Amino acid sequence: MKITPTLTGATIGFLAVIMQWLFGASGPQAYGICIACHTRDMLGWIVNTFTATSLIDVTRIGYSAPLLTVLGVLLGAHFSAIRHNEFVPKKREGGNIRMFILGFLVMISALIIAACPIRLLIRIAYGDLLAIFGAMWMIVGVIIGIMILRRFTSWG
Repeated sequence: MKITPTLTGATIGFLAVIMQWLFGASGPQAYGICIACHTRDMLGWIVNTFTATSLIDVTRIGYSAPLLTVLGVLLGAHFSAIRHNEFVPKKREGGNIRMFILGFLVMISALIIAACPIRLLIRIAYGDLLAIFGAMWMIVGVIIGIMILRRFTSWG
């Protein structure tokens, strides 16, 4: 049997529903697979567990176990790229530090608007008007970022 993205997504979704039913675990509305929120909660769980405190506030589901969604996405993408011979490290103009800083700013921005793009779309589907404004500003930010990259780098 060939493993397809559709079959994988349906299997993971089915297993997530079963686990939620069995263990009674559920996150906040539109929590889904928000990389920014899951990273915040995973790091919060690690800090709170190893310091035996409640220094960082995490969601209700984040208290019971670490949210390893982020690690699963990163490892899955990495091994898939290697398996399909698509993993080609590239030397970027400006170096890896610049890419790290830009990624850090994206994550901070996502936490400021309380969502990554995936969660914003789910919140819009729930009818959250604030998410519509957040999505509009995210689009404006992407356009400004593209203009900056085209002006100051050779990527454009």
